[in-house]
Amino acid sequence: MSYTSLPKGSILYIEAKDLFAINPSDNKFDYKGLNASAPGSTYNSTVATTNNLAWATKDALAFRRVSEHNRSEFTNRTLRIEQSQRMANGLLRKYVVADKQQWDVSWNMLPSFRNETIDGAWGAEDLKAFYESSEGSKAFRIKINPTVFSPSNIETGSLSDDYTYTVVFTSCDFSVVKRGLQTFWNVKLSLEQV
Repeated sequence: MSYTSLPKGSILYIEAKDLFAINPSDNKFDYKGLNASAPGSTYNSTVATTNNLAWATKDALAFRRVSEHNRSEFTNRTLRIEQSQRMANGLLRKYVVADKQQWDVSWNMLPSFRNETIDGAWGAEDLKAFYESSEGSKAFRIKINPTVFSPSNIETGSLSDDYTYTVVFTSCDFSVVKRGLQTFWNVKLSLEQV
Protein backbone atom coordinates (compact mmCIF):
# COMPACT_ATOMS: atom_id res chain seq x y z
CA MET A 1 0.00 0.00 0.00
CA SER A 2 1.22 3.48 -0.74
CA TYR A 3 0.10 6.53 1.16
CA THR A 4 -1.95 9.22 -0.54
CA SER A 5 -0.76 12.79 -0.19
CA LEU A 6 -3.96 14.82 0.04
CA PRO A 7 -3.53 18.20 -1.71
CA LYS A 8 -5.44 20.00 1.04
CA GLY A 9 -4.22 17.85 3.92
CA SER A 10 -6.52 17.07 6.82
CA ILE A 11 -9.22 19.33 8.12
CA LEU A 12 -8.37 18.68 11.79
CA TYR A 13 -5.02 18.96 13.59
CA ILE A 14 -4.62 18.36 17.34
CA GLU A 15 -1.76 19.83 19.37
CA ALA A 16 -0.37 16.92 21.36
CA LYS A 17 2.53 14.63 22.02
CA ASP A 18 2.63 11.65 19.69
CA LEU A 19 1.81 8.75 22.01
CA PHE A 20 2.03 5.98 19.40
CA ALA A 21 4.92 7.29 17.28
CA ILE A 22 6.22 4.63 14.90
CA ASN A 23 9.99 4.38 14.47
CA PRO A 24 10.52 4.25 10.68
CA SER A 25 13.83 2.37 11.05
CA ASP A 26 12.23 -0.82 12.43
CA ASN A 27 8.45 -0.08 12.24
CA LYS A 28 8.09 -0.50 16.02
CA PHE A 29 6.23 1.65 18.52
CA ASP A 30 5.37 1.74 22.22
CA TYR A 31 1.85 0.46 22.65
CA LYS A 32 0.67 0.73 26.25
CA GLY A 33 3.98 -0.38 27.72
CA LEU A 34 4.87 -2.92 25.02
CA ASN A 35 7.38 -2.42 22.22
CA ALA A 36 5.34 -3.78 19.32
CA SER A 37 5.68 -4.05 15.57
CA ALA A 38 3.16 -1.83 13.84
CA PRO A 39 0.66 -3.96 11.91
CA GLY A 40 0.00 -3.08 8.28
CA SER A 41 2.23 -1.12 5.94
CA THR A 42 5.75 0.04 6.69
CA TYR A 43 5.61 3.61 7.98
CA ASN A 44 8.42 5.53 6.31
CA SER A 45 10.05 8.75 7.51
CA THR A 46 8.72 10.81 4.57
CA VAL A 47 5.10 10.06 5.50
CA ALA A 48 5.83 10.61 9.20
CA THR A 49 7.43 14.01 8.53
CA THR A 50 4.60 15.07 6.20
CA ASN A 51 2.03 14.35 8.93
CA ASN A 52 4.14 15.98 11.67
CA LEU A 53 4.50 12.52 13.24
CA ALA A 54 8.27 12.17 13.06
CA TRP A 55 9.86 9.86 15.63
CA ALA A 56 12.26 12.63 16.73
CA THR A 57 9.39 14.92 17.78
CA LYS A 58 7.20 12.33 19.54
CA ASP A 59 7.68 13.91 23.00
CA ALA A 60 7.19 17.51 21.83
CA LEU A 61 3.88 19.36 21.58
CA ALA A 62 3.03 19.83 17.91
CA PHE A 63 -0.06 19.97 15.72
CA ARG A 64 -0.62 16.34 14.65
CA ARG A 65 -2.60 15.55 11.54
CA VAL A 66 -5.78 13.49 12.07
CA SER A 67 -6.63 11.07 9.26
CA GLU A 68 -9.16 11.79 6.54
CA HIS A 69 -9.67 8.02 6.07
CA ASN A 70 -13.47 7.52 5.72
CA ARG A 71 -14.19 10.81 7.49
CA SER A 72 -17.79 12.01 7.26
CA GLU A 73 -18.86 15.65 7.31
CA PHE A 74 -17.10 18.07 9.61
CA THR A 75 -19.85 20.12 11.24
CA ASN A 76 -19.17 23.58 12.66
CA ARG A 77 -21.84 25.33 14.74
CA THR A 78 -21.81 28.62 16.59
CA LEU A 79 -23.09 28.67 20.15
CA ARG A 80 -24.19 32.18 21.05
CA ILE A 81 -24.02 32.89 24.76
CA GLU A 82 -26.57 35.60 25.37
CA GLN A 83 -29.04 37.04 27.76
CA SER A 84 -32.38 38.32 26.48
CA GLN A 85 -35.27 39.91 28.31
CA ARG A 86 -38.61 41.45 27.35
CA MET A 87 -39.01 44.97 28.65
CA ALA A 88 -42.23 46.42 30.07
CA ASN A 89 -42.99 48.13 26.75
CA GLY A 90 -42.72 44.81 24.84
CA LEU A 91 -39.31 45.38 23.27
CA LEU A 92 -36.73 42.64 23.41
CA ARG A 93 -33.40 43.59 24.90
CA LYS A 94 -30.54 41.23 24.13
CA TYR A 95 -26.99 41.16 25.44
CA VAL A 96 -24.52 38.90 23.63
CA VAL A 97 -21.72 37.68 25.89
CA ALA A 98 -19.72 35.66 23.33
CA ASP A 99 -19.90 33.36 20.33
CA LYS A 100 -18.24 29.98 20.83
CA GLN A 101 -17.62 27.32 18.18
CA GLN A 102 -18.68 23.68 18.35
CA TRP A 103 -17.48 20.90 16.03
CA ASP A 104 -18.71 17.38 15.34
CA VAL A 105 -16.71 14.93 13.27
CA SER A 106 -16.93 11.20 12.75
CA TRP A 107 -15.22 8.38 10.88
CA ASN A 108 -16.63 5.07 9.66
CA MET A 109 -14.29 2.10 9.46
CA LEU A 110 -11.24 4.06 10.62
CA PRO A 111 -8.19 1.77 10.96
CA SER A 112 -6.57 1.45 14.37
CA PHE A 113 -3.11 2.75 13.53
CA ARG A 114 -1.67 5.45 11.28
CA ASN A 115 0.23 3.03 9.08
CA GLU A 116 -3.10 1.45 8.11
CA THR A 117 -4.82 4.73 7.13
CA ILE A 118 -4.80 5.97 3.56
CA ASP A 119 -2.87 9.17 4.39
CA GLY A 120 -0.63 7.96 7.25
CA ALA A 121 -2.20 10.36 9.78
CA TRP A 122 -3.62 9.57 13.25
CA GLY A 123 -5.93 6.56 13.36
CA ALA A 124 -8.52 5.42 15.90
CA GLU A 125 -6.04 4.18 18.52
CA ASP A 126 -4.16 7.49 18.37
CA LEU A 127 -7.37 9.46 18.94
CA LYS A 128 -8.47 7.11 21.73
CA ALA A 129 -5.08 7.32 23.46
CA PHE A 130 -5.13 11.12 23.28
CA TYR A 131 -8.71 11.28 24.59
CA GLU A 132 -7.83 9.03 27.54
CA SER A 133 -4.58 10.87 28.33
CA SER A 134 -4.27 13.70 30.85
CA GLU A 135 -3.86 16.18 27.96
CA GLY A 136 -7.15 15.05 26.43
CA SER A 137 -9.05 15.44 29.70
CA LYS A 138 -8.40 19.18 29.85
CA ALA A 139 -8.35 22.05 27.35
CA PHE A 140 -6.08 21.64 24.33
CA ARG A 141 -5.54 23.40 21.00
CA ILE A 142 -6.68 22.42 17.54
CA LYS A 143 -6.21 23.89 14.10
CA ILE A 144 -8.91 23.73 11.49
CA ASN A 145 -7.69 23.66 7.89
CA PRO A 146 -10.37 25.18 5.65
CA THR A 147 -10.15 24.48 1.95
CA VAL A 148 -8.14 27.59 1.09
CA PHE A 149 -4.86 26.51 2.72
CA SER A 150 -2.28 23.94 1.71
CA PRO A 151 -1.22 21.46 4.41
CA SER A 152 2.26 22.98 4.56
CA ASN A 153 0.72 26.07 6.20
CA ILE A 154 -0.28 23.90 9.17
CA GLU A 155 2.97 22.00 9.54
CA THR A 156 5.12 25.13 9.25
CA GLY A 157 2.90 27.11 11.61
CA SER A 158 2.10 29.82 9.06
CA LEU A 159 -1.66 29.34 9.23
CA SER A 160 -3.37 32.33 10.76
CA ASP A 161 -4.34 32.10 14.43
CA ASP A 162 -7.90 32.74 13.25
CA TYR A 163 -8.03 28.98 12.66
CA THR A 164 -6.51 27.94 16.00
CA TYR A 165 -8.91 27.21 18.87
CA THR A 166 -8.64 26.07 22.47
CA VAL A 167 -11.21 23.32 22.97
CA VAL A 168 -12.42 20.51 25.23
CA PHE A 169 -14.07 17.22 24.35
CA THR A 170 -17.82 17.29 25.00
CA SER A 171 -18.25 13.70 23.85
CA CYS A 172 -16.16 10.95 22.31
CA ASP A 173 -17.39 7.53 21.17
CA PHE A 174 -15.31 4.60 19.92
CA SER A 175 -16.90 1.41 18.53
CA VAL A 176 -15.04 -1.59 17.16
CA VAL A 177 -16.95 -2.58 14.01
CA LYS A 178 -14.63 -5.13 12.42
CA ARG A 179 -11.84 -7.33 13.71
CA GLY A 180 -9.41 -9.44 11.78
CA LEU A 181 -5.97 -8.68 10.40
CA GLN A 182 -6.84 -5.04 10.95
CA THR A 183 -9.31 -3.62 13.44
CA PHE A 184 -11.67 -0.92 12.20
CA TRP A 185 -13.48 1.60 14.40
CA ASN A 186 -16.39 4.00 14.16
CA VAL A 187 -15.30 7.19 15.93
CA LYS A 188 -17.41 10.24 16.85
CA LEU A 189 -15.90 13.37 18.41
CA SER A 190 -17.57 16.53 19.65
CA LEU A 191 -15.44 19.52 20.55
CA GLU A 192 -16.38 22.87 22.06
CA GLN A 193 -14.38 26.06 22.26
CA VAL A 194 -13.54 27.15 25.82
